Amino acid sequence: MSHQTNHHDDRMSSLEAIAERTYAMIASVFPVCAGSDEFYFFPQVVQEEKDWRVWDDFSVQTVGAAADFMRGSERDLSRLLIDDLSEDNQVDAELLLQLLRTLREQLVDVGPHRSQPSFHLTVLAAGLAEALASTEPLAWPERVAGAPAFLTRAADCLNKVPGVFLALGTEMLRDMQRWIENLQASGFETGEMSSALLVFRDAMQQVEVIESHLLPEQVLERLIVEHIGSGMSIDSIALLLQEELNMMEDVLAQETARLAPGRTWIEAEQLIPFVEATGNELLAVYRRELETIETHCRRHGLVPEGAPADAPLDIAMVPDCLAAIRASDAYAATPGFPPRGGVFFVMAQTRGRHGRPGRSLEYRMTAAHEAWPGHHLLDACRWQLDRPLRRPVESPLFYEGWACLTEELMARTGYFDGPWDRFLLAKRSAERAARGLIDCGLQSGRMTNVQAQELLLRVGYSPEVAGSVVPKYLLRPGYQICYTLGLQQGLGLLDRFGARDVGLFARTLLSQGEIGCARLEKVLPAALQRSQT
Repeated sequence: MSHQTNHHDDRMSSLEAIAERTYAMIASVFPVCAGSDEFYFFPQVVQEEKDWRVWDDFSVQTVGAAADFMRGSERDLSRLLIDDLSEDNQVDAELLLQLLRTLREQLVDVGPHRSQPSFHLTVLAAGLAEALASTEPLAWPERVAGAPAFLTRAADCLNKVPGVFLALGTEMLRDMQRWIENLQASGFETGEMSSALLVFRDAMQQVEVIESHLLPEQVLERLIVEHIGSGMSIDSIALLLQEELNMMEDVLAQETARLAPGRTWIEAEQLIPFVEATGNELLAVYRRELETIETHCRRHGLVPEGAPADAPLDIAMVPDCLAAIRASDAYAATPGFPPRGGVFFVMAQTRGRHGRPGRSLEYRMTAAHEAWPGHHLLDACRWQLDRPLRRPVESPLFYEGWACLTEELMARTGYFDGPWDRFLLAKRSAERAARGLIDCGLQSGRMTNVQAQELLLRVGYSPEVAGSVVPKYLLRPGYQICYTLGLQQGLGLLDRFGARDVGLFARTLLSQGEIGCARLEKVLPAALQRSQT
């Protein structure tokens, strides 16, 4: 018995050792990407002693060495999986193996750092924003000092840039330049940043521009099936998304007949109560709503016991430097154990009413999706997990699927029960299905930009917004399918395991981390039983 226990401990320590050294390597080579949740294929790893002068290195040599390191870790994990691991350790080993394969193939085969100038500018923005938010006095000056060298390496990475990516990069560069100028005007020392951005701009103008943004067919298939974790072909996903869109349009027609007879649902949308607000007023509107939602979530048992009440949730407008790549309101977690909370970023410009800025009552669903009980609660629970290996892992499919599922949970617990709520929930589902179809269509070359914009018009987007967001979807292939597909998987789990007690289901799910629906299906029965005792 003693020998078996020691053997188990050796295997456990091997698993933890593999995770520890691989996470440390990723954080040392890619400190900004690993320290942000903007880069969803990277694990979120916090360096204990951060060197603020060091920026991410995407040079061919360094990426190749990092890929070799990950291959070695993958071999070690594959050998471990042959062994007789406990269920939790089996889940952890499989989870880490998938994460490393995905990150390696993203860097080597997909290579956004080779084709997207905006990728490097996003790293720049995230790195500077992290330093601005830090209380360490050297964080800002040292990050600024290291930025020109980072931009020089970034320019060397660019190779055969699709025209649409060059246009997005050029737009984002202008935003970055304005942001740096505003920081200078506010008294921040920005060193050689302005001239470094001009050098990067010149390098962008020198790159070889290609017409097509399409990934090789095999790479795209692997990205959709394995990296995103769908387990489905792009054709099967498109069929599911089309069925969802048709179903939600039927619900919208029924709700419109009830709420605004004789009108189309697009016309009826203009009748939804509207809150006029901008800037700080808009942030205050969201803040009040989130306080109410959090109280509801705790009252209905959706929050695990001991979930950190002190993980701060800040609300801020989207920084100017990220406006070029942002399509909507978004949440960004601050990585770290114990949980450090995060920021709910609100878009300054959105669909107004008669030229007046503000939000319709849909903002309540957005608040639930992005913060309570959506992304903010999920990330806070992830960062307090007992199993350290799972804390840095973020799965796009589960991440967005959970946030969409929480809107349904809020409806089932009676929060979204107003006259327009069923209409709004259906509209949001229709939009997500349409965006997923656009993702599938654009990435496979079966849909044109014009067709994509027409589909967005069909689900209520204005021509201006549709024209703006379609190119942005190209930057993250596969991401837009995560909402509908993740929701469908989550609803499947809810119907099987949570029909009797929604609160117990939610608390148990949140206590497992982002291990994915397929693994949750295996571990939920025993986990639910433990939660009940």
